[in-house]
Amino acid sequence: MLARFTLRRLALVATLVAGGTAVASVPLGAAQPTLQAATVAKHPHVLIDATGHSLYILTSEAGGKIKCVKACTHIWPPVMLPANVGLLSHSAGVKGSVFWVKRGKFRQATFNGFPLYTFSGDTKPHEATGVGLKLGAGTWVLVNAWAKTSAATPEKVGKTTTTSSSSSGGSW
Repeated sequence: MLARFTLRRLALVATLVAGGTAVASVPLGAAQPTLQAATVAKHPHVLIDATGHSLYILTSEAGGKIKCVKACTHIWPPVMLPANVGLLSHSAGVKGSVFWVKRGKFRQATFNGFPLYTFSGDTKPHEATGVGLKLGAGTWVLVNAWAKTSAATPEKVGKTTTTSSSSSGGSW
């Protein structure tokens, strides 16, 4: 019964946020911790959600300064929470500060001050196909779940791939 209620709540949040845009959401009331540390694509201690999907940050969003807007959220769905959720649960393997930043009428989950996202190109759990993408506003990297500071939060990346954006107004 609780699982069915949680799924309905997630569907509602996903529909409401960003006008129906596909948006990741953190399952509430799950029996397992919501955020966990795992090895993903040869990267140890990466932050994942309860479904095993890798979580990413945009390096230029330190301190919760959201730069991924409009078309960007179609590619990088924000991890959103209903406005009445205060704290996220996480496993003991997650060492940093888990909180949220206000994004419209909802809250976006953060880790050490960085807003969290999933990547639309990751279609299965434990994939990390968005690592190192460099898009206009910064570089997309995995989250070091063991990081206790903002500076240590971005997982180290190898080579980066630059991609352009077609949106206007300076933000995408």
